[in-house]
Amino acid sequence: MKSSVYLSLGLLLGVVLWMLSGAIASTPEADLVADDPVEEMPLMKVKVMDVTAENVTREIVVQGELEPRRQVEIRAQTSSRVVGLPVEKGKRVEVGTPVVELAVEDRQAQYERALAEVANQKLEVAGARKLQKKGLQSETRLKAAEAALAAAQADLKMARLELEYLHIKAPFDSVLETRYVELGSHLERGDPVALMVDESVLKAVGQVSQQSAGELRLGQRIRVRLLDGLEAEGVVTYISRLGDTETHSFRVEAEVPNPDGLLNAGVSAEIRIAIDREAAHFLSPAVLALSDKGEVGVKSVDEEGFVRFHPIELVRTEADGVWVSGLPSTLQVITQGQGFVNTGEVVIPVPASRG
Repeated sequence: MKSSVYLSLGLLLGVVLWMLSGAIASTPEADLVADDPVEEMPLMKVKVMDVTAENVTREIVVQGELEPRRQVEIRAQTSSRVVGLPVEKGKRVEVGTPVVELAVEDRQAQYERALAEVANQKLEVAGARKLQKKGLQSETRLKAAEAALAAAQADLKMARLELEYLHIKAPFDSVLETRYVELGSHLERGDPVALMVDESVLKAVGQVSQQSAGELRLGQRIRVRLLDGLEAEGVVTYISRLGDTETHSFRVEAEVPNPDGLLNAGVSAEIRIAIDREAAHFLSPAVLALSDKGEVGVKSVDEEGFVRFHPIELVRTEADGVWVSGLPSTLQVITQGQGFVNTGEVVIPVPASRG
């Protein structure tokens, strides 16, 4: 009886020890399966700004220069000595104003002699006609008298022109830009005297690429911006139909009124030619980013907090920013932190302060 009890107790103890050994052996595995709390990375914060499209003028921007609308180098039309310089360099004069005076010498006497000869030949012709009517003068004699009168009148015209040539005048309203002679200079016919420049209207001249030339039209408005900040407006007056053989660009000219003379010819200018109007967004260049494909665009945050990339096209530039197209009408543009987040990533948008 006692032996059976001892046997039962021994078996029970063995089972307990076996169960305990299994529990102890399973403890490391239980530790591996247990779910420990994983520390999640916090969402990136980016600064954003709401931007809305506006209708703006799309422009073609080219680098060019200002030229005078017209200029001419006036030359002597007779030989003589310079005796007067009534206009100083840089002065504006009206058409017909003498800028250089030449010595008269014997030209006045030649003119008076020619004048007297014309008067004498007129008398000869009148007398010949009376005699011819009375049959006392032949037709040949009359024709000879009339020919002599015509020659005398031609000499008188030349003598008058010689006197006029002594006053070298401005051919149009202009500025005496350069004078090539001084008092006492002796001039021969054809010698250069002065350079006259009409700066009341300037020409803005530039070269437009062949891709943009097809969008140009006569009469389109332009804006000119100089390096010193001066601006002016004008209209396109000429578009070349022959492209440059090296650059494949086309010359374009626009007239720019300059009534106050504030603009100078020969200076560099940025020429902005208005093409049409379209919806665009005004952005700071600092918010622009590159996609993985090398596209220029901007990153935005949508309503669900996802980062989106939008390729853009440049419409026009300003001193403090750029106008771009290709964006939704309204969006939240990332203004700070766009370089640290990727497209499709979830972020926390924080409004950027303005001003």
